[in-house]
Amino acid sequence: MKRLESLIRILRAKKTTVSVAESCSGGYLAYLLTKVPGSSKVFKGGLIVYSLDAKKKFFKISPWLLKKTKGVSGKIAFLLAQKVRNLFRTDIGVSIVGFAGPQAQKGIKIGTVFMCVADKRGLEVKKMIIKGGRDQVRKKASRFAVELLSKRLQINHTLLKK
Repeated sequence: MKRLESLIRILRAKKTTVSVAESCSGGYLAYLLTKVPGSSKVFKGGLIVYSLDAKKKFFKISPWLLKKTKGVSGKIAFLLAQKVRNLFRTDIGVSIVGFAGPQAQKGIKIGTVFMCVADKRGLEVKKMIIKGGRDQVRKKASRFAVELLSKRLQINHTLLKK
């Protein structure tokens, strides 16, 4: 909880807003970000785009790309982070896509997760293979996304000091 409180405090101090697009995490990242009192000043909203149809409908992602990747790739994570940032007009967009299980998809392991943090300086995409059951994958992916966002803010903070 202290890391979340610190993250929200830094976001508030920098007057930096965040939005999220989640797939396999099913809203757990939004839950974490809104656990902290005062988070409404920085967290503007999110969408759970669990199905390929939802990704296509809400974010206009190409059906060809969705079919090719099954909705799980660094490119999809990047597009979701950028598009959710634009949709909510926030400083930062964060996305999570992956396969939490219980069944693997052809060519993609259970626990494969991509996440992206996008801001005006660019983006950072990470791929992980998370071991554990479905719920563990969802929770660990969301916590790692918090870490990725925190790291991105630290980088920004360092750059602002120079």
